[in-house]
Amino acid sequence: MHSFQILKKEPKYQIIFWSSVLNGIGGRFAQVGSFALLYLLTESGAALGLLMALLVLPTIIFAPISGYLADRFHKAKLLFWTDLLRAPFALLPIWAAMTGHLGLLYLSTFIISSGQAIYNPVRFSIIPDIVEKRNLVSVNGLEQNIVGITLVFGSLLGGIIAFISNVHVLFFFHAMFLMSAAILMWRLTKSNITKHSKIEAAESSLKESGFLIVRVALLRVFLMVMLLMPLANGVDNVIFNLIALEVFDKGDLGVGLIYSSLGVGFVLSSTIVKWIRGKYIAIGVVMILLEGVGHLLLSQSFFFGQALVLAILITFVGGISNICFDTVLMKILPASKRGFLFGTLSMFQNSSMGIAMIGAGFLTEWLPPLRTSFLVGVTYIVFALAFMLVFRSVNVRTSIRRLKRLDSN
Repeated sequence: MHSFQILKKEPKYQIIFWSSVLNGIGGRFAQVGSFALLYLLTESGAALGLLMALLVLPTIIFAPISGYLADRFHKAKLLFWTDLLRAPFALLPIWAAMTGHLGLLYLSTFIISSGQAIYNPVRFSIIPDIVEKRNLVSVNGLEQNIVGITLVFGSLLGGIIAFISNVHVLFFFHAMFLMSAAILMWRLTKSNITKHSKIEAAESSLKESGFLIVRVALLRVFLMVMLLMPLANGVDNVIFNLIALEVFDKGDLGVGLIYSSLGVGFVLSSTIVKWIRGKYIAIGVVMILLEGVGHLLLSQSFFFGQALVLAILITFVGGISNICFDTVLMKILPASKRGFLFGTLSMFQNSSMGIAMIGAGFLTEWLPPLRTSFLVGVTYIVFALAFMLVFRSVNVRTSIRRLKRLDSN
């Protein structure tokens, strides 16, 4: 509840928050509907992996472009248009469900995820512009609430709706929620939200911003984190679906339940922000280690309820890690280059996740999901140990001072 009190102190962020909740719930409705429809028509792990890859691969193309736009144009207007223009394409899967043409489902997924690839870097870059610096940790706690709320309500309600009716309804609601999010965001398009002038942003070249990641040691380490972590996260996304569908044979409702459990974990992670006082990087790395332990335990699940509890624990520690790392990035990235830098980091992050999802789809064709979960757990632990060593080798204060000098120039 501590984090939710920040909404009263940050009215502009409050608009971003509720618009994102609508956007996210609609997206989860569509995801549950797409997974259920695809599995019903194909019963193929490879087809599921391809669909999930289409959710993230557009970031390769659009994330750096969106970051470039975020540094030069009104961010709230960019968010408004990405929601509004996606709404008609959210209805395409209804046609796919009626005709059985999977190409329409893939096309809709690609267009919707392309809009999301633009939306995310812009949204990340707008938050430090409208939120007081002392409130960033609490706000990042709320960010995990958004993930949690959309998973709980979007996935669980989506699973229930798909179970008692059909997938058509889910895609219709997705389009309506995108429209509602755009209407809400319209209120923020009238505000002056940038803290640096467009002239300053224009003077920041793409080349300069790109080389900044290479030149600053701390950013290089974050780049490594965003390249490696999604390799495990991408497999996660496929595994949780198959645990519900194949291991425990729970169907659409099972997919909704397992994703809602993941959401509960993210919501719970936001409750500990009041106890996080510095040492963000160290806490974030330890949480990755615990996430790996959670997957090792998940691989030994004997009944569905056990898997649901472990899903909560996994995203609880994962959410804490996200809060810590996002807070560090929001504090250290130069304001005039924040959009492009985060867009570039997101490009690498989602490219890695897309590759992992495709690989996971084929991997689960011959390796059982629970055994795959064991391998993912080992991978998380190895990554955490590697991150501990690399972060310790970096002079964090020197990197931060260098970034502050660049921001003041």
